[in-house]
Amino acid sequence: MNGFLLAAGLGTRFRPYTEKLAKPAIPLLNVPLAFYNLHLLQQLGLEKVVVNTHHLPQTVTDIFRKTAPLESEIIFSHETPVILGTGGAIKHARESIEGSGTFVMANADVVNVVNLREALTFHHGHEPMATMVVMEHPEAAKAYGGVWVNDQDEVVGFGKTPIAGAKPYHFVGIHFIEESVFKYIPDGPGGILEVYLKAISKGEKVMAFIKTGLWYDAGNLKDYLEATEELLSYLPRLQHQPFFLSLYRRFWPRFDNRPNLWEGEKCEHFLDLGSKRKTLLGSRCFVDKSVKVSGFAVFGDGCVVDKDVEIHNAVVGPGAKVPSGKKLSDTLFL
Repeated sequence: MNGFLLAAGLGTRFRPYTEKLAKPAIPLLNVPLAFYNLHLLQQLGLEKVVVNTHHLPQTVTDIFRKTAPLESEIIFSHETPVILGTGGAIKHARESIEGSGTFVMANADVVNVVNLREALTFHHGHEPMATMVVMEHPEAAKAYGGVWVNDQDEVVGFGKTPIAGAKPYHFVGIHFIEESVFKYIPDGPGGILEVYLKAISKGEKVMAFIKTGLWYDAGNLKDYLEATEELLSYLPRLQHQPFFLSLYRRFWPRFDNRPNLWEGEKCEHFLDLGSKRKTLLGSRCFVDKSVKVSGFAVFGDGCVVDKDVEIHNAVVGPGAKVPSGKKLSDTLFL
């Protein structure tokens, strides 16, 4: 089975940070955002994963180059001169995707915890052209565009306008798709939802797998900081969160041998660490002894935080250098 990871987006809601890093490369608890859903997809034993790029593509390819070898072959599909959208992206990478019948596609800028094997079994059992993974959410068809689903778990439409006999759900950014979808995708830019509507009108079936579990959007600064604080709260009880435990074991050097869960290797600091402090350090961090931290804080690998800095509910990116006297509050510093 093959996978497709959508990493080409412009990240307009997360500017100005996405003017420096593509959103999938922005670290969330010192793990690039793209690797949350990639780690989830690879639990299906994928043969290869196609990653599309457009905006700041080097920052996306760099996170793969700097990471330990992955189980799946990684193929990049660069979109130029224009971004192609979710439908156009699939068509553009068709030669790399085809060959396994069903493929799985996911966004590279959200966090999901869901049993994908159950979703895949559901997909194969109903034999649709595609299955969208959705969840109940109070803002479905309000703040978020809704996926309208009938009593047979069939998708009948999208958007905020009510559809008779259907209920709105929130799409979490994961699809299982059959290769028959290609005959409905036109050349050039376009979205996959329009493709689904066209296919449904031709008698194809698109299903909704209604998931339970965790979902975090990190599409803007507010949501990103909320996700950061929530994930920090899981660290003292990772034994009850097997997905995150396996993810951090993979990306935090010698995680299981750390004398303190909250600190990476070769750090220099005088911070008081512990579950009530919610202060996480990567490896090779230098934090001056005069630095004051309140709320939560995350320090990226190799960062340097100089004298008299004040940090409140903030993330310092990998390799960032925070100058003396800087005050960081409710922000990301890259």
